[in-house]
Amino acid sequence: MLEVIVATVEEATAAEQAGADRLELVSALSEGGLTPSYGLIRQVLSAVEIPVHVLVRPHSKSFVYSEADQETIITDIDLIRELGAAGIVVGSLTADGRIDEGFLGRVIKHKGDLSLTFHRAIDSSRDIHEAAEVLADFPEVDRILTSGAKATALEGQAVIAELVERHEELTILPGSGITVEAAKELLETTKATELHVGSAVLVNGKVDASRVSALKSLL
Repeated sequence: MLEVIVATVEEATAAEQAGADRLELVSALSEGGLTPSYGLIRQVLSAVEIPVHVLVRPHSKSFVYSEADQETIITDIDLIRELGAAGIVVGSLTADGRIDEGFLGRVIKHKGDLSLTFHRAIDSSRDIHEAAEVLADFPEVDRILTSGAKATALEGQAVIAELVERHEELTILPGSGITVEAAKELLETTKATELHVGSAVLVNGKVDASRVSALKSLL
């Protein structure tokens, strides 16, 4: 399963045509990705047929959210569900770096049938293995997007491999800094079955079908 990050309708349709299996729709990639607008979500969902998972992240200040932030996230999840997306990508931590289980419970109540990916907030947790154990207790969490608590998935591949081995009940989705050239080693080391990529499939700012094909062949 190859998930491609997109931020426009044009990128979404190009990724689908190139052979992507799933899209993560975001805005503000320069800030690590934020929640896209209602209009963009609606347009992308109308333009493609493959599953679209929408990032729900109100700001880039931290993954510790105030009550107002949490209400914004819940409202966005309700809208995304009503628009007909396939999933959401969300994550939050407590001030001491643990998974915010209370808020995760609220997210689960509102997500309905949406697939739930807990995003790279886990890489900022105080202990990634502890955090994964907590998430494993929530059957509603389908996958964890992670770089293994390192800057890139390549640097964190040993940790990702441990997560894959320990948590058969979860899909561990490696993401961050993955290149076509390094993807083979990453997949062999981690035994991951999905990849999350952005710049790896871009040439001159556009989705390149040959790069998508190369990554899919490895999967």
